[in-house]
Amino acid sequence: MTVTAHPAQSTHAEESAPSAEAEDPQTLSGLLETRLAASVLSDATKAMLREALGDVEGAAAATAPRRVYLDSVSVAGFRGIGPKAWLSLAPKPGVTLVVGRNGSGKSSFAEAIETAFTGKSARWDGLNPVYRSNWRNLHDGAAPKIEVKLCEEGDTKPSTLTCTWAGDDVTLPDIEFKRPGHGRGAFGEAGWQQPLTDYRPFLSYSDLDRMISGKPSQMYDAVAKILGLGKLTGADDLLQLLEKELNTALKSAEAELPGLVEMLSGLEDPRADAAIAALGRTGAPDFDALTVLVEGLPTADAGHLDGLRAAAALTGPDLDEVGPAVDRLREAVAVLGDVCASGAEDAHQRAELLAKALDHSRRHPGEEVCPVCGSARLLDEAWAERAADQIAVLRQEAAAAEEARSALRRSVDAVRYLVTQAPNWLPAALVDPWEEWTACRGIADPEQLAGRAENSALVLADACAVLREEAVLELEKLDEGWRRCVARLAGWLDRARTAHAGKPRLRQVKAARKWLKDVGGELREEQLRPFADHTQRIWEQLRQQSNVDLRSVRLNGTEKASMRKLVMDVCVDGTEASALGVMSQGELHSLALSLFLPRAAAPDSPFGFVVIDDPVQSMDPAKVHGLAKVLHDLGQSRQVVVFTHDTRLQRAFHDQELAVTVLQVERGDRSMVKVERETDPVAQALKDARALASTTDLPAVAMTHVLPGICRTVLERAFTEAAWLRMHRAGIAEHEAQAAITDANTLREIAALGLFGDASRAGDIYRELSRRCGPQAVGLVRQCQEGAHPTGASMPAPHRFVDAIAVIAENVRKPEDSTP
Repeated sequence: MTVTAHPAQSTHAEESAPSAEAEDPQTLSGLLETRLAASVLSDATKAMLREALGDVEGAAAATAPRRVYLDSVSVAGFRGIGPKAWLSLAPKPGVTLVVGRNGSGKSSFAEAIETAFTGKSARWDGLNPVYRSNWRNLHDGAAPKIEVKLCEEGDTKPSTLTCTWAGDDVTLPDIEFKRPGHGRGAFGEAGWQQPLTDYRPFLSYSDLDRMISGKPSQMYDAVAKILGLGKLTGADDLLQLLEKELNTALKSAEAELPGLVEMLSGLEDPRADAAIAALGRTGAPDFDALTVLVEGLPTADAGHLDGLRAAAALTGPDLDEVGPAVDRLREAVAVLGDVCASGAEDAHQRAELLAKALDHSRRHPGEEVCPVCGSARLLDEAWAERAADQIAVLRQEAAAAEEARSALRRSVDAVRYLVTQAPNWLPAALVDPWEEWTACRGIADPEQLAGRAENSALVLADACAVLREEAVLELEKLDEGWRRCVARLAGWLDRARTAHAGKPRLRQVKAARKWLKDVGGELREEQLRPFADHTQRIWEQLRQQSNVDLRSVRLNGTEKASMRKLVMDVCVDGTEASALGVMSQGELHSLALSLFLPRAAAPDSPFGFVVIDDPVQSMDPAKVHGLAKVLHDLGQSRQVVVFTHDTRLQRAFHDQELAVTVLQVERGDRSMVKVERETDPVAQALKDARALASTTDLPAVAMTHVLPGICRTVLERAFTEAAWLRMHRAGIAEHEAQAAITDANTLREIAALGLFGDASRAGDIYRELSRRCGPQAVGLVRQCQEGAHPTGASMPAPHRFVDAIAVIAENVRKPEDSTP
């Protein structure tokens, strides 16, 4: 729906003091961003602040309820109301007085609305339980029930808030919320719990006392919340949690250091020494070096451990191999000796000699002299055969000697093979034994080799075993202590590395919190100024001949300080004083109203209504007239519902010609309560028109000019009421709706706004009026307009004219429901 222009306000709208909502100061978010952009904080710190402030604002925006007005309330079996009674209201800005004598049931309506929203009535707080024991109506045995119809911004049909009780405890109601198109749900789904605390729209006479007698810190908090300072506090709370988390992690890691150092100091282990050095590094521990140690990776300072590991790995000669090899060598030496003693060696030599002689004779068959001895004896065939046989016998005897010699050579080689060279790294205690063992390779004599090899192997093996055992024991001792330490060190390392990595972020958090604290004081003053101005404007209207001048409203302290309070400085006949010490009861109640109304009218409040019960009891007549003006001003942007038995307030509205709707509450037998409309802005204008039409002997101009003008006012108020309802249903903000109404200058623009929600459609109003009210409606509206012309409007039947205007006004004062 496009809104371009709106109907004019009531006659006295221009006399109204500007409301808090009419002002358009830079938002708190804008103020914060301006200061943040101009600050010298690092980009990272600025980003942190924007994130914290955004989280608070986002959380608030995610749950922010829409503006809501009261449409009606029905009550049955509750307090002074027996059978069901209805209180119908206009769900739009304006003032409604609900009047009636004491005991008529009007306060029961007020308490019912408050109980439906809050689950209790503030009137009962602090009172003896007996005062709330008879909360059920004495004359109606039906189950108590409260049903509040609400018009929520953007909805075309009312929502319903239903309050019932399963038991006898009035403070434990069952509250159900039903929104059109969303079904039934718990009250919490409406999102009003926090706003009911921050922008409480209910005020009773007992509340007035509590407002000025409450704790200073409570009064401070009540004002600070509506100033939006909770955003700063919320952001600081988030940063404080982060600072605590980072600080706790760092302090926890640092607190463990002495214990770790003490534990490591008890080890005679180079790894422990290296860990202590890494832990004690200036600035921050050497986490990389500690990681290497914990993960068991080789380090440059591991020489001692490497030596121990090398010593533990030394094997030396294998006596299981050396012993048998030496035994075999000695056996081979013995066998060869036996063979030599038996003549086998001589047989071998003789066989070789005969074989050579036989070979010579065969190569020189004609030779007659013996080549060996030179005798004339011939080496004939017979000799050759005998020699061949003898050679065979001798060679068989010599084979045993050859086998003994081969076995000896193999045994010598086997012993020499077992003699190994010394490793690259060798403990000093093993140098000589290993050289003795290595020298065995150069011994040629088998028997000497066997003796030397056996002895040096035993010595070297024993020395290696001793060193190996000592190294293993020392390694086991070191590893056992290290294992006990490394598990604890590893766990600490992960936590400490994360904690120290958060140091830059911790510095940013502290800088951000300091900035918030510094800028919070400045913003507190800036945000408080319009609130204090609004309070002072209200007080100026309420004071009415009071000698007390309200000088300032200040917040002393900060949101988290234990000593925080709302300070109201006043001046009595030129002498400065504290408000609470010098004001009368009536003045204090007026001051309480001055504090309450700006809170209730705060732009961020979702409540388009304010319910006030008995605000005038202690006020003198002058202050009552001031209160009427204050309520009228508030009615420009809020639906104000005031319950009172004091006829002075109603008379103050009428005396000052301030628009007001008056509902009369009457109580009959057995708590039968009924509500009748006494007057409203439209009816009030119609009443004036009928009074004029019934007056005789008036100048002609009264009928041709004044009566059409009054009837024009009737239509303007009816169209204005329809415009408010239509724009609210469309979700248009109040200040935008007010601006649109203010900008509507002619009756046709006002009618277009009420009929279509678009003042630019002034040319379509006559067709729509004909459709809704009949073709005669166009002529009647034109007659109202003609009253402003020099010639005026013809008025042959004034009473019929006024009655016809009343029908049109009743038809158009509420927009048609476009939903099926």
